Amino acid sequence: MTVTTTGDLPRTAFETGYDVAVIGAGVVGCAIARELARYPLRVALVEAADDVGKGTSKANTAILHTGFDATPGTLEARLVREGYGLLSGYATASGIPVERVGALLVAWDAEQLAALPALAAKAERNGYRATRLIDADALRRREPHLGPGALGALEVPDESIICPWSTVVAYATQAVRAGVELHLSCRVREISGAGGPAGDGERHEIATSRGPLRARYLVNAAGLRSDEVNRMLGHREFTVTPRRGQLMVFDKLARDLVRHILLPVPTALGKGVLVAPTVFGNVLLGPTAEDLPDKTATESTADGLAFLRTHAARIMPELLDEEVTAVYAGLRAATEHDDFLIHAHPRQRYVAVGGIRSTGLTGSLAIAAYVAQLLADCGLGLGAPRELPPVRMPQLGEGFPRPYQRPELIAADPEYGTLVCHCERVSRGEVRDALASTVPPTALDGLRRRTRALSGRCQGTRCGAAVRALCEGPVGDTHVAPAAPAAPVAPAGPAAAAVVSASAADQSGAGTLARSVDVLVVGAGPAGLSTAVALAAGGVGRVEVVEREPHAGGALRCAPPAWPGLREMRRTPAGPVAARRLADAAVSAGATVRTWVGVTDWVGPLTVQVTGPQGRELITARVIVLATGARERPRAARGVPGARGAGVFTGEGALRALHWHGQRVGTAAVVVGEADDPGYRVAGALRRAGTDIVALTGAMPMSAAHWPHRALVRLGWGVPLLGCATVSELIGRHGQITGVRLRRTDGARAELRCDAVVFCGAWVPENELARAAGLALAADRGPRIDAEGRTSRPGIFAVGALVRPAAPARAAVLAGHVAARAVRDYLAGAPWPLADQSVTIGEHGG
Repeated sequence: MTVTTTGDLPRTAFETGYDVAVIGAGVVGCAIARELARYPLRVALVEAADDVGKGTSKANTAILHTGFDATPGTLEARLVREGYGLLSGYATASGIPVERVGALLVAWDAEQLAALPALAAKAERNGYRATRLIDADALRRREPHLGPGALGALEVPDESIICPWSTVVAYATQAVRAGVELHLSCRVREISGAGGPAGDGERHEIATSRGPLRARYLVNAAGLRSDEVNRMLGHREFTVTPRRGQLMVFDKLARDLVRHILLPVPTALGKGVLVAPTVFGNVLLGPTAEDLPDKTATESTADGLAFLRTHAARIMPELLDEEVTAVYAGLRAATEHDDFLIHAHPRQRYVAVGGIRSTGLTGSLAIAAYVAQLLADCGLGLGAPRELPPVRMPQLGEGFPRPYQRPELIAADPEYGTLVCHCERVSRGEVRDALASTVPPTALDGLRRRTRALSGRCQGTRCGAAVRALCEGPVGDTHVAPAAPAAPVAPAGPAAAAVVSASAADQSGAGTLARSVDVLVVGAGPAGLSTAVALAAGGVGRVEVVEREPHAGGALRCAPPAWPGLREMRRTPAGPVAARRLADAAVSAGATVRTWVGVTDWVGPLTVQVTGPQGRELITARVIVLATGARERPRAARGVPGARGAGVFTGEGALRALHWHGQRVGTAAVVVGEADDPGYRVAGALRRAGTDIVALTGAMPMSAAHWPHRALVRLGWGVPLLGCATVSELIGRHGQITGVRLRRTDGARAELRCDAVVFCGAWVPENELARAAGLALAADRGPRIDAEGRTSRPGIFAVGALVRPAAPARAAVLAGHVAARAVRDYLAGAPWPLADQSVTIGEHGG
């Protein structure tokens, strides 16, 4: 197996050469290399990027198409139809997640409705006969959250959703295991010899950024650059005009809104804006269709995002009430032709594969078989085919058992129960396996595509530093703590209680342990710990706190120390000290505090499922207190367009990187805050760590801030305070943020150069468990509670930042004590208030 990512190419690549060189390691190039690996050939797969599938293949709508709407008689129609069956079977065999959700082409006006029968007839000409027309009432029953005004639809029951990331990696893995040599970071600069316009010589001599290589036959699957490679060989059959498609990804909590792929009636520019579920449990909105001259223009734009929101308001208005998880843009290799452009040039022993658009994922295996036959027609002796080594991909689909859901896997290796990315529930074991795989990631972006780490609602602001630490070597603060001497499930009492790592919990084999406690507190932040202290000291019975992080204390643990010279900041101990005191107080009072144990689901009214290194457990409690806290909105949820890349943080994420892992955030940072304490304190922490603060900016006037903050930042540090200004766009290059554009309320604009942007504030509740429990919600989507923390569901309380996201830690501590009194009363038999009385304080400040 050979994967080269750095240094010069092996001398044998030039002296001995290859039988075939495939240029481009997207989904089509990898599929072609895999197909050629079935034969006794020496094959090179050459990719300019540092990973496979890093171009168009990573940023698409992830649909496995039936080909019902392709132009009948075209090569695309044939290969997509064949590819649908091939890829469906391959996905089943290799563990690539596919869900057959079906599609509905929705007609919103009379003209579109009249077009549906013709689309059904077109599908029949393409060999697909399962479509059927449904009226408005049937459509509404199938999609009850659809916007008003839909007149009917064409149902396509076999359209499916698929994981595009796993597909590319599976092809590449199988190819490399079968002997294909993969050369990454290897850009083709010139082709001569047999590849010249005259076709002279026996071999193609390919000059690359890492040295020369030779090959008897050449396949051009370079995607966006395929026309450039084609011109190197003297051909000009097509020109690639990048067509940008911007997409928005909505949180998993929106998944229940959508049952099918919702397609518009197609236009000449493409399939239009769709709403679709993903195999990862999210909802996708997009894409746009913008023809551009720049083949690197993968940034999102304000106009593009506004365009998508306008369509969402019509297709599914409720979708706009949900949090945006991510925004991204992909470039499709559109040409002036309406079909796949796969041409063989026998004299040059060359096959060009161009014009592969959004259906390339579906058609990839059929395209590969077609290209192999063209090579044979050009004189390549394929030889006898052989079986490829089997491949089984890590399971990334939400509808399939993931490692954290498999007790037998965790029992064999506790690393699969140690979650490092809680939004996507990715374990240390999965990260470890990806880093040691046949085609390993070379950067965090590649790890994201192999594991889903960093892809969730926090966009890596919580887990990014820990995952980065795993990739770079020592795991530091993320390591499982040694087993504590005291059992975490012993009867409550000072002698038996302890703050313990989950690895110390009772090992119950490969099954799921079921047990009971009196009170289960979910979250060991200030509110959760203070509630546990008051309950355990009050003798209510067995009180257990579970915390998904490796240590108790919540946001206090990454709080920066107070600035010297500010009296108001010296009245309370530094955050980590306060966190330790609260945890110690809980233990001393008799509570059990278990870290690195995450609640992953509800299985009953007061029964939850938890996962940790010890395995899976079902815990039933008489009372459950939700203290899951809040998070800062990341860049995508704030609607900030522009480039994607390293260097984007939230305040909490930056502090975690600094204080928990000793990582540098950047050399020059713009801190985006408001006229409040967090932005200033984060700026102070960054400055003490050696980061230059370019500016502190926010939408509010900076005159609203406390005067000591303003004086210290402006006079003591010389940092510009840019009030009444918002970040309108992020600027980046080669996967790294290089600056920001600002827009003031008076219309003035400015551009600042930096390599880090830190978004502070804009707190939102961590409400996944609250919503899964069906609790009534306030306007900020946190649970609605009464004055003592009761929710709309008997036996469930909510406290702390979950219900007041922006409240300080001391307020969360007081709220925990208040809720504890109500919990004791309820356990003593006090009635639960009626639903309309239990939500009296309603909306929470945020």
